[in-house]
Amino acid sequence: MSIARQIPVPKARALLDSTRLGARTLLDVRQDFEYEEGHLPGATLIPLPQLAGRAGELDPLLPTVVYCRSGRRSLAGANLLAGLGFKEAMSIEGGILAWDRAQAVGPLDLGLAALLGASTPREILERAWGMEQVLEEYYTTLAGRAAVSEATGAEVAELFLRLAGYEVRHRRMIAELWKRLAGQGGAKAEDVQAFELRARASVAPGTLEGGLSAADYLGQLGDPGSMAEALDLSMAVEAQALDLYLRRARDETDADLKRTLVLLAEEEKAHLKILGNFVDNRRSF
Repeated sequence: MSIARQIPVPKARALLDSTRLGARTLLDVRQDFEYEEGHLPGATLIPLPQLAGRAGELDPLLPTVVYCRSGRRSLAGANLLAGLGFKEAMSIEGGILAWDRAQAVGPLDLGLAALLGASTPREILERAWGMEQVLEEYYTTLAGRAAVSEATGAEVAELFLRLAGYEVRHRRMIAELWKRLAGQGGAKAEDVQAFELRARASVAPGTLEGGLSAADYLGQLGDPGSMAEALDLSMAVEAQALDLYLRRARDETDADLKRTLVLLAEEEKAHLKILGNFVDNRRSF
């Protein structure tokens, strides 16, 4: 019988960052209430007591990275999967307590209302564009507040403007994807301005990436008062967005829609990695 191996957090993070989202499984074996308090973005939740009966929900051919609170339950879960013939089962040493990157919060259905009614790839892209637009405006507002604050000042304001710029680039990418889809099969690509107007109207005011409101984020973290807090906020938003797209993708049966959701998730994953590298570089100064 094969035996699962333990991997430290840096190796687990490198594996998750370098592997396409559909080419591996990230499995949380804690209880529901623990998952709601905080989980790794995109993690599938199957509590350890249910794992033996629900292992069939997972692909045994994919590398499976398992985690829990401290690493004990996840090692047991990974060994169980290895015994069931999973090709590669791994447990993260130290569990989520050792994880030093952004986490997502909330129950499995959190934020899904922001995508409710979007049943085609183009409609999903409209919702995604709309949430990116709201986030850009949110960062710009925070930049203005930071610039006039004695406690924060120009450095934090500059960071928020930089983050707002990321969202502008994200929107351009989404618009290009939408135009490509709109032009398929001989259909005439609609004017970008009309797409943007529809995208703005598709999202409730104040709904950021991940489906939560700006008030929800500031309620969790407070108005950022330093570079560290600003980065924490940004990473939390990106983690929620990645988590939202992957949770919706897991339940989606339409192949084109699933592909679009995973593509959006890959963009959020890449942005989260950039933010993580930025934090690491600042620590080295």
